[in-house]
Amino acid sequence: MVVTHLARTAPQCARSTRRLVASASTVAGQPTHSANAPSHVAGSSVPFRDIVANGGGLTHTVHMGRIRAVNLAAGAAALPLEVIEKAAQNFIDTDSSGMSITEMGYRTKPFHSIMERAEKSFREFLNVPDTHEVHFFNGGATLQFAAIPLNLMGGANEGKSANYLMSGHWSEKSRNEARLFGKVTEVGIDPKGLYFDEPDSSKWDSEMDKDAAYFHYTSADTRQGLEIRNFDYSAVPDNMTLCCDASANLGSTPFDVSKYGVLYAASHKNFSTSGLCYTIIRKDLISERNQKKAIPTMCNWVTFQNAPNKIYNVPVLASVWLGVLNTEWMISKGGVPYFEDLAKRRSRILYDFIDNSNGFYRTFVTDESVRSRMQVVFTIRSGEGKDHDLVEKFLQEANDEKGWLDIRSHPLGLPSDAIRVTMYNHQTIDTVNVVREFMYRFQESNGNC
Repeated sequence: MVVTHLARTAPQCARSTRRLVASASTVAGQPTHSANAPSHVAGSSVPFRDIVANGGGLTHTVHMGRIRAVNLAAGAAALPLEVIEKAAQNFIDTDSSGMSITEMGYRTKPFHSIMERAEKSFREFLNVPDTHEVHFFNGGATLQFAAIPLNLMGGANEGKSANYLMSGHWSEKSRNEARLFGKVTEVGIDPKGLYFDEPDSSKWDSEMDKDAAYFHYTSADTRQGLEIRNFDYSAVPDNMTLCCDASANLGSTPFDVSKYGVLYAASHKNFSTSGLCYTIIRKDLISERNQKKAIPTMCNWVTFQNAPNKIYNVPVLASVWLGVLNTEWMISKGGVPYFEDLAKRRSRILYDFIDNSNGFYRTFVTDESVRSRMQVVFTIRSGEGKDHDLVEKFLQEANDEKGWLDIRSHPLGLPSDAIRVTMYNHQTIDTVNVVREFMYRFQESNGNC
């Protein structure tokens, strides 16, 4: 559904003071909270069909004849309907094997064939050189936060530190994990902890440990809307291994894989559903030479590399298979150049509207060169006081009344909440147009408040 008419409504100054209550589930009678998510549960408790029937528009899109929810989740993220339809058709009898992918033995020829397709298509999509291995590790990117120091900070590198470029929430999480196994040298620290600007590479030389085992950075942070697309490779010593968590933007902008020792991305944002970490490792780094003496099996790159077809234990079968279908589809669409152009056009819809809203909406990251194309994160005016009430009203209407999934950002280190629109590789332009139309109507109704 493409919105072509910008309906005008009379300004209304009613201000919502309702706050969204942090939700929790219980296990054995004790409250539990998600470790990484904001303290809320996204979406409405009203059935989707009822939201569509009674939501007054802007509740959905229509694609391939199907009504689709407005899914702005950062993970698991929106996937191409074309791929999901193909998966549905082949779910029960996958690849004419007489069985579903969900019941396929990981030591069988049908699944080994799927793994080979997974690596072949991923290598082709990202132009991975022969100097690097491709792995589909269990556990998402978070497990590799530990695997990287465990494989690179031992042996000949024992006692050495690791450089971590600080750029936001996920660089903090990867740094924290590395600290469990060795010394970390932080580079590019923002004393305010906000990270709304790219760390100045001209200062890295004086801040980093030049004898460190490796240099790690996060290419795009989902929290505040910062994306490092033009990493300054010259600021890292030639002999230092470069590692990058590219979960949020891999496939949407060119990466010269040859420059990286480790380039990795969680599957559930840009390539498949949850459960895997797509990991590219330079071959010489898969060695016992730099490993810690005690290393958990699930983090041991050598163990997986030496296993038949690099399959040591049961992978997340369905995620590997869905990733095959999706990556092959992405290649057919035109590869990285196609998705880079799509990311530019998609994000431009919202950035242009925000920048021309006369200050009603504003982003935290303002430098065009590092504004994320994958997450547009913004607030209303100052975001505080009465403006905070408007932010909460916006979130309440979008979340509860329209049923949108995951429009609230992670906490930014500011007094107010923020609004986040996630647009990974497969987000549709139609969905972004629905968001823009809602933003327009909301400003029309509340602009004079």
